[in-house]
Amino acid sequence: MEADNFKNQNSMFSGELSEESTRIKIIGVGGAGTNAVDRLQLDRSGSVKLAAINTDAQALASSPLPEKLMIGRKVTRGLSTGGESELGKKAAEGDADAIRNLLRGMDLIFLLVGLGGGTGSGAASVVAKLAAEEGALVIAFVTLPFTIEGAKRHQQAEDALGDLRKTCDAVIPLPNDLLMQMLDDKATVLDAFAQADIWIDRGVRSICTMLSQTGLINLDFATLRKAFCNQGGKTLFGLGHGEGEDCVAAAIEDLKSCPLLNLPEYARKADRLLVNIVGGTDLGIRQVNEIMSVVTEQFGSRENTILGAVIDESLQNTVEICVIGTTDVAGSRYVRQVTRKSAPAPAATPAFEDEEPEEPLLRTASATQTVHPVHRSKLKKTVGADGIESQEEFLFVSEEEQRGYFEKTERNLYEGEDLDVPTYLRRGVRIPV
Repeated sequence: MEADNFKNQNSMFSGELSEESTRIKIIGVGGAGTNAVDRLQLDRSGSVKLAAINTDAQALASSPLPEKLMIGRKVTRGLSTGGESELGKKAAEGDADAIRNLLRGMDLIFLLVGLGGGTGSGAASVVAKLAAEEGALVIAFVTLPFTIEGAKRHQQAEDALGDLRKTCDAVIPLPNDLLMQMLDDKATVLDAFAQADIWIDRGVRSICTMLSQTGLINLDFATLRKAFCNQGGKTLFGLGHGEGEDCVAAAIEDLKSCPLLNLPEYARKADRLLVNIVGGTDLGIRQVNEIMSVVTEQFGSRENTILGAVIDESLQNTVEICVIGTTDVAGSRYVRQVTRKSAPAPAATPAFEDEEPEEPLLRTASATQTVHPVHRSKLKKTVGADGIESQEEFLFVSEEEQRGYFEKTERNLYEGEDLDVPTYLRRGVRIPV
């Protein structure tokens, strides 16, 4: 029932992509990811290609997708990974060439993944890395497990989420616990798990519509790629829908209540923001300005916001809003250095000035995390009043090295401060050694 309501609400997202347009492929990784793509397959997304990657031969056989790849024959022998992410990673690495063939020639890759299990958690970051090496922009929609699924799956999901943020251009998390709050008490278990698929479907379709439809103000693939020029930060993504005489106000309220935005990490505003508005011929300039004023006030600034507007003559008294933003989290920015083989050069976009991080960590497709040992050069001699060197003081490591055990977890932000960083580091206290 939820799915039927969703399809009726979003019938506008049906734009056909021409042969000359952006080449898009949606890939489900693991069992949950494949199920999400199967749901997309039911109503076809124009010329967008669909595929699935899994270690489980039986699960792949039950999928109606036209393009399927079984990985890890030597690792799992056609079975699942049993929830072990390390097996999922080995399976993907062992079949890297086959995965490359699946990715080759695409401009934009959507990865749909359920984190917490073995194949999705272990293989997704490998697939993302290979897609980047093939020159694609990589956007991942990932579901996070219910609390009732246990601590191990939660930790595995958090670790995988951290890995994906280092290899994808954008990662959009969907916590199942949060989405379940939208259901009534009569909802079944199937309804609960399908809720994430509904939001994934809606998110993928909104981006495809943005790229495929010609509007009054276009947001093309080059603009989208420019927005994600830095990796490692957080991705803000929200959707709003409104109908009726006061459709704009309804769409704005729907956007504000979007579950994809009700996460602690979105407390701060985005550094770059894309806003795409789809409406009928009755959409007025004052309504567009009203939407932009609310969106920029809540999520970003006009200086770093790009507007897209599409008029769909089949719509009357209906407005759709899609907001995509990127937030540069201090200490976790990776400058995109992969040469894209298939994508056109990005167009100049005045609203996004090229930003150079103070201490850029250049990431190539084969880069791995660097472990920074404490060096003696970080110890400084202090001089007493008599001019005699009295002791050494430790010069604290840079902010990207401060999170320690919390490196792969979500930042615990309060009033702009990361509480996972010890107090003496946040306040700059020097400790004599």
